[in-house]
Amino acid sequence: MPTKKERVAPLPQVAQIDWFLQSLVAMANESNLEIGITLQVSGMLVSGSLVSGEKYFEGFAEDFSSPFFADPEAAASIKTSFSSYGELYKRDSEPDGVRLPPQYVHLKNARFFNTTGNTIPGNKGMWWRGRISEVGGFSLGSLSAESV
Repeated sequence: MPTKKERVAPLPQVAQIDWFLQSLVAMANESNLEIGITLQVSGMLVSGSLVSGEKYFEGFAEDFSSPFFADPEAAASIKTSFSSYGELYKRDSEPDGVRLPPQYVHLKNARFFNTTGNTIPGNKGMWWRGRISEVGGFSLGSLSAESV
């Protein structure tokens, strides 16, 4: 037990969010950048193309509304509703011009890779959105089933 003269050094505070990943996401949000990236999230690998939040919501809206082809009016309404969330990622959407650091990362053609190298889903990639604070690490480049 430390005496009054002995002091235990406080533990350094560990960053909860990777500032470098945040800066890459910010670059994607401010441009049409699409770059392969692999994220380690909760013990799994998630791999795909890093895209802007705007592109994510446009693509998500397209895919989500496509099963409603029998009702074009409903499909259009659903698509418009979901794609409108992409407006949050436009530079002019910030009232004072100050943009907060991104909190979410968006992937196109994302796949999870299990410990045996199998992809989930196995047939094609999907739109994926996750909290940057939950990413344990990342590497540039996307994985494919053949490369694992």
